[in-house]
Amino acid sequence: MHNRLLVARLAATMTVVGVLLHAGSAYGSPAAIMADTPNDSSLGKALWVATPEVTLPPAGVPTDYNRHLGRHPQPPSGVHVPAPKDRPVIVEEEGHADFTHQDNMPKKGSIRSAVAPGYQYTAPVLKGVVSALDPNKQSPLNSNAGLAFSSTASPYKPNGKLFDTSAIKTPLPTNKWWLNLVIEQGIDPIHPYPYVVKCLANTSTVGFPKFQASATAMTSNMVSDWQIGDSTGALTQRLVTAYDALGVQVEWSGSNSNSNTKMAARFYKGLPFITYEMTNMAPVLSTIHAILKVEQLGLTVSSYGANTAGNATRLAKEIVEHPSLTQVTLNDGSQWLLVTKPTIQWKQTGNSQLMPATSTTSFTGILQMAHLGDNPSSNVNVLQAYAGTYPTEGSVTYAKILNKQGVGRSADIVYFYKTNTDGGGDTSMIYSTRSVPTSMQLLTFMLPHHVDLLTNSSILSPGLSGYRSAKGPLTAVAGNIITYSQPLDGTQSFEGQHAMSASEKESIQRQLYVDIATNTNVTAPDPYFFGKGIAKIARLYQIAQELGDTTSAATLRDKLLGYMKPWLVTRTNSDPLVYDTTWGGVVSTAGLADPSADFGQGRYNDHHFHYGYHLYAGAVLAKYDINAFAPLREPLSQLLRDYANPSYADSQFPFMRHFDPYDGHSWAAGLFTFADGRNQESTGEAINAYYSAYLYALALGLQDTADFYEIVLNMEATSGRRYWHPTQAQAKAQFIAPFTHNAVGILWASKADYATFFGANPEFIYGIQMIPFTPATRLLLAADWVKEAWCPDGTSCSGGMKPAAESANKNGWAQFLYTALSVVDRNTALANVGTCTPDDGNTLTNALHWIATSGQQLVG
Repeated sequence: MHNRLLVARLAATMTVVGVLLHAGSAYGSPAAIMADTPNDSSLGKALWVATPEVTLPPAGVPTDYNRHLGRHPQPPSGVHVPAPKDRPVIVEEEGHADFTHQDNMPKKGSIRSAVAPGYQYTAPVLKGVVSALDPNKQSPLNSNAGLAFSSTASPYKPNGKLFDTSAIKTPLPTNKWWLNLVIEQGIDPIHPYPYVVKCLANTSTVGFPKFQASATAMTSNMVSDWQIGDSTGALTQRLVTAYDALGVQVEWSGSNSNSNTKMAARFYKGLPFITYEMTNMAPVLSTIHAILKVEQLGLTVSSYGANTAGNATRLAKEIVEHPSLTQVTLNDGSQWLLVTKPTIQWKQTGNSQLMPATSTTSFTGILQMAHLGDNPSSNVNVLQAYAGTYPTEGSVTYAKILNKQGVGRSADIVYFYKTNTDGGGDTSMIYSTRSVPTSMQLLTFMLPHHVDLLTNSSILSPGLSGYRSAKGPLTAVAGNIITYSQPLDGTQSFEGQHAMSASEKESIQRQLYVDIATNTNVTAPDPYFFGKGIAKIARLYQIAQELGDTTSAATLRDKLLGYMKPWLVTRTNSDPLVYDTTWGGVVSTAGLADPSADFGQGRYNDHHFHYGYHLYAGAVLAKYDINAFAPLREPLSQLLRDYANPSYADSQFPFMRHFDPYDGHSWAAGLFTFADGRNQESTGEAINAYYSAYLYALALGLQDTADFYEIVLNMEATSGRRYWHPTQAQAKAQFIAPFTHNAVGILWASKADYATFFGANPEFIYGIQMIPFTPATRLLLAADWVKEAWCPDGTSCSGGMKPAAESANKNGWAQFLYTALSVVDRNTALANVGTCTPDDGNTLTNALHWIATSGQQLVG
């Protein structure tokens, strides 16, 4: 949920393509291709854009649709896709929106054009493909009608000394995982799993966190094992110069007299190597530990496959170009692999410093660093085979698949990395994982929820061991195109999962009359609690419509309009929303003036939680009375664009402010720095944010936009179940004993808490991951999990929802837990929900309706 006790929080921290409608829909980097899979099973299915069985071109596809294919790098790994004779040659725009600023990225002129041994040439048959929603175009949510809110500048200004203001402009990112680099003094760490990194003015530090746990938290240390810099002190400034869908670019430079000395790094989560590009450097590596051993490593034929004469020849050919490898042992027991190209022979100076054996102030090349995990002798053999390759750009494609054979209704989520070894992204030549030296392939780590949905053939074997994040162990995967299949629930709509019986309708109808008379006043002055209030009324409005009670529906509609118009149309409420021209977003007046007001609203904390409630109310209004809704459309669409804008081309709001496609969930925290990184507390309210966005787009007839939000909704739910609602088996596998709970209160980039920002009561921890109860809540409440979480040990139920509900003294939190129980035990749920006092965002009508339509289904 949103961070109700911001003061407590601050204090704590200070210590591809599928068949959609007609045929296919891809969302992400501008378009996608559909390719037939060759018979070579060694290439790994998960490295391919998924291909559904139905492949006929859709009706109504523009005759020039193939032009879009030239703009989107989606051929499978190892496939060269020549342009068909009838396909125009497309020159990719260098201002591609997936990287906000590309001036320092590899240009087309640097792309490799020679054909190297081992490349695979296959011409897949191009199928009928159309990009339903291009994120580089304006979203249909943007009517270009102008801002619906008055404009003002935030008193909290971006630190222009930390990022390239000529390249990165408003609207600015406010919740990215790497945001610590650009707020306050920019000295707090970022967490590109499995490492922790700081980027100071003249150096960068790299640490390998060690995790430990108590019953209430799993934490990691923030040790900076290495410091990377220039021995002459030439580096004096660092700037964030670019970012894309998955990562961020940082550059260091010198003063005027040292203007030719530079260092750059692109940080992505899930990379075994941290890579620095150096220009005219005198590199020096310092560590807080004592260096025990420095060993130069050689290449082996086994890096290239079987020990054959042919592979030996290939080794001899490659050895000149392969980076040099050095293994370093430190006195904390850790071992590291250092990779340089061109070669640096490292010498130890003192107990804790490495410098080139041959003094130089003009090293130009790359330095990579990798921790060797818990099995150095095995891990070093894997890592050295992939040394030298690193990503230069990352993008994400969301491709919705209907009736995908063997998988069911799903979406393919595709991570595509351009790398230095493909010339920065020459997609006419992507390396085969089978036939090209591994040193030209990208090695990445996947999180547990990725591994759940990947095919086994994509997972590296032998792999890497001893690497983890706060979400659990990391699994190594090879390839610059990584695809996983995201199931789509398919039951999400305005209504619940099943119909009400006649007797249920009668009891719900009686309670509806009571709640309309006694529980529909909304007086909260702030966006969060006001949003909960109007969403509560909107739920009653929806239920009245399902009951066919047109009189109650009209009453509730009028109440909604009466409450919402002062906020969104006349803007006469006491804490009006305004558009912040400094960062690019809609914030509350009080939040803009005081960073602790409205739960940090003015600093972009929890906007998806807050505005998701507003959007739900708007979606229900739009569905049932589009004319009454009309005056609210523009301001509500701008609130949606504030937290879930699906367009890079929008000049007023950033793309998907909160959502992180790698982690598969949203981040809160806004413009506040935390050493533990970004965090999220309420998965339930994050689910509600994207469920509301999905319903809103459906109600307005924006099917393509709704499809995108449906994918994001299901991604958020998948990560919510895996990391905030783990089964006991999952908790034991991904966390560290004794932190093995069925629920996590707050998940950070580098730690997990069994607590919330407003208290550590178990009912808070369980309940905040569920609210508000809508049909989408069912996505989080798997029956097996509810049964296990209710009574984890099967006897005393210690740590479970049952004692939490009983100790909550019949309050709103108890009602939430009993409502959740209805997934497996509707009788006990019904016997208890009516005895509880509802939360300010809930009603007994809603609880009864949820039990009837989303709880355990009656048989017969």
